[in-house]
Amino acid sequence: MAPAVLRAVACASALGTSASALSMQEGGLPRPWPADLERWAHGPLFSENSSLYHASVKAVSGKNYNLTVVAFDTWVDQGVSGELNAGAGWETAHITQLCEEFKTHGEIGNFLDVGANIGTFTIPMADCLRHRGNRVIAVEGMPPIADHLAVGLLANDLQNVDMYNYAVGAPDDPKKVTMSLNPVNKGGSTVKGNKPFTEMTDDQLQDLFHPNKKIQHFAAKVAVEEYEVPLTTGDLMLQYNPEMKAIHMAKVDIEGHEGHFLKGSQNLFSKYPPCVLTIELIPEWLERAGTPVEGILDMLRGWGYARVPEADHFRTLNHASQTKTLWQEDLKACRDRVTKYNAEAKRQRPKRPNVSDPDVQSAVKSRLARAQELDAMLARQEP
Repeated sequence: MAPAVLRAVACASALGTSASALSMQEGGLPRPWPADLERWAHGPLFSENSSLYHASVKAVSGKNYNLTVVAFDTWVDQGVSGELNAGAGWETAHITQLCEEFKTHGEIGNFLDVGANIGTFTIPMADCLRHRGNRVIAVEGMPPIADHLAVGLLANDLQNVDMYNYAVGAPDDPKKVTMSLNPVNKGGSTVKGNKPFTEMTDDQLQDLFHPNKKIQHFAAKVAVEEYEVPLTTGDLMLQYNPEMKAIHMAKVDIEGHEGHFLKGSQNLFSKYPPCVLTIELIPEWLERAGTPVEGILDMLRGWGYARVPEADHFRTLNHASQTKTLWQEDLKACRDRVTKYNAEAKRQRPKRPNVSDPDVQSAVKSRLARAQELDAMLARQEP
């Protein structure tokens, strides 16, 4: 097998984790910290500026304006970026529904986005939630994709996102995992081994992704880039971030590693489960990761989710139908609990700055100017 490109991403230096953050917790995993977005203030850390493309999506908060999403070139990300660059948006109806859910039920709680990718959910949901001071917790472990997400957050001047640059898994998983960057579908990137493409030879990849070698855009050799990424658990994030107790809605889409995330989030889901959960569960990928779908569906039932399908029926569904949105059986009790912990989390936040303070006004103007500079830096897709 031809060796893939391997880039070791050091936990402390490359992802900006301070030395004090490396105190070991149970299972030998370090304390997880949200990323310092200032590290991306002048552009990407793991990518070239030329790989960042400007795409727009309409705000779902009811206001008439666009938000910037930092896409890849269409030829290296034919799924999400391809749709965005063509002006088609991405899962707009679902995101609009989530924002409406938030507004209809008291504008309470936070949004958890595990597998945030380039921010197609995180960015519009952060915009939806920020008007009432609520937050998005976004998890994206793949470094080049995290570049696009972080620059997108800064380009929109979104201050209400905790971005975690970690893979997520179970307490007994390795402290670092190898993640494989999909060469033509960045949203399909995953922990190595979860999907067949992560273990193919270069020739097999070429036949899989670029079978028509006569097309000029497909002439380049296909290769999978690999990155060593630090791992954390949902329960460790919960332990150190009180906002995790007040998750109203969540999306979990990590390409076969969902079972590992749930195994590492037992405390989160048993005590503070999201009231509304959208989760992708592809049986083939879950089995390759050692977490059969039967066990996952049993866990979800045990955590109080209603209408969880039976495994035999679930296995007969196509991939699109194996992404399920589930609600807690007792939604009122769940929303009451979220309201309580949302208020507690807000009390623990630093006091809001005095907007009449000249220094505060200057800082706001500086952030807005930087957002405009980053937005202008992005490449524009040729029509």
